[in-house]
Amino acid sequence: MRAEGRKDLSREMGKALERAAEPVKKAITAEADKVMPSGYRELLTGSLRHRMSRRNGGQQAQVIVRTYADGKKERRDVISLEKGQLRHPLFGRKKVWYVTSITPGFHARGVESAADNAQDAMIQVVDKFAARLIS
Repeated sequence: MRAEGRKDLSREMGKALERAAEPVKKAITAEADKVMPSGYRELLTGSLRHRMSRRNGGQQAQVIVRTYADGKKERRDVISLEKGQLRHPLFGRKKVWYVTSITPGFHARGVESAADNAQDAMIQVVDKFAARLIS
């Protein structure tokens, strides 16, 4: 699209792809809400953020969703949470930290549950824009 001088069309397609991937972000947050222990659930789901990057060119389009969560001083360890390890102080005493086992894979399950619908929506977006380029 850019090769043909259609930057506006490329930008529009990127935004449409991001809208199509929106259910993935909601599914990840919903899965975290199901899995996390009650004392940490609201804290994590309230701070979860998703960054999307997209690449579209030719007949391919790719949307990458990166998930992170901001704490008071630094980012929360989403990678360890995905592995099933929740590190926390006992009753706020930050000198000694404990590891609690949680159900691993909240991010992967969230992506898995919404991937089919998001993929179908993205295919429709790409097909729609391909038809616009041809005409």
